Amino acid sequence: MRKALLLVDLQNDFYENGNLAVSEASKINPAVNKLLSNNSYNIVIASQDWHPAGHRSFASTHNMEAFTPYEKEKGIGPVLWPDHCIQGTYGADFHPDIDSNKFDYILRKGTENDVDSYSAFQDNDGTDLGLNGLLKGLNIKEIDICGLAFDVCVKYTALDAVNNNFKTNIFLPAVKAVDKKNFNQHADDLKENGVNLKREV
Repeated sequence: MRKALLLVDLQNDFYENGNLAVSEASKINPAVNKLLSNNSYNIVIASQDWHPAGHRSFASTHNMEAFTPYEKEKGIGPVLWPDHCIQGTYGADFHPDIDSNKFDYILRKGTENDVDSYSAFQDNDGTDLGLNGLLKGLNIKEIDICGLAFDVCVKYTALDAVNNNFKTNIFLPAVKAVDKKNFNQHADDLKENGVNLKREV
């Protein structure tokens, strides 16, 4: 079975000292690099959050506090975020400890000012980002997923992968969540929707 590795948003702003830090994010790096060293993948794809300055998902754009609930605009919300992963900045770069030389393809998302992109498959307003077509064109049947954050972009990407009829696996040693308290709830949601959760890399 032809298989892809999909690495979600392994960028500096999502690591410990970043603008939208996920606690203990760097602890996943050994597991991520172990997956990258597996030569059985037909393609390795990395998604990259790539926002313009002043993005509508940023709390600062609205003169509001980060994490304020916000659902006034289609494709933005349900909360406003700190400025993060601004195009061309260090925060948007891949973490230096990740072996990015192994990436075959980089998919940038969140590039439009007025819509966010949690999933690597589509913007939050449903606009296709081309990943499904790329994978189907390569006759990929199965996707292994890792990255940040488990409860946001990893989750949305995995659900879309299932909806596009891929066998979908998430490697738990290679993910961390923003909302640790509800990790198990997010895991249950994913399992109920057909995502396989792997406990070992």
